[in-house]
Amino acid sequence: MTDRWKKEMKDKYKDETSILALVDSFEAATVSRDDWKHAEHLIVALHYVCIHDVETATEKMKSGLFKLLTEGFGVDLSKEMPYHETLTIFWMRTVADLNAAKGGTSLPDKARELVERFDKDYPLRFYSREYLFSEEARAAFVEPDLKPIDYIRY
Repeated sequence: MTDRWKKEMKDKYKDETSILALVDSFEAATVSRDDWKHAEHLIVALHYVCIHDVETATEKMKSGLFKLLTEGFGVDLSKEMPYHETLTIFWMRTVADLNAAKGGTSLPDKARELVERFDKDYPLRFYSREYLFSEEARAAFVEPDLKPIDYIRY
């Protein structure tokens, strides 16, 4: 993670208002593909786990992702399926663990730590690339094949 990117993220989501604006654009399916990156996925997930239990947060994330794909990005899900169930559940659990561990920390501070700590390749510590990106793992949650998931440990 470059210093420039860290500064950009710190400036971009520096307060709750900017985070809520991202969540609003996600829920309205108006966030652009260019602006919908790994960090934005994590920050929206964090918002959801802050106000819902992990199961409800996961369902909200999942339904929001499908809405964004179809209404926002115009993806025809009968021809292309970019949604990935294992990754969604993996990340929601990871985000929920960080949220629980950080207790009274502000939302922007949790968001910054989350993005700095967990790059998009983090799941590959637990899953082989071939297994993680298999059709089976895309369609339903699968347990890791390399080592058990040890979400966040402080």
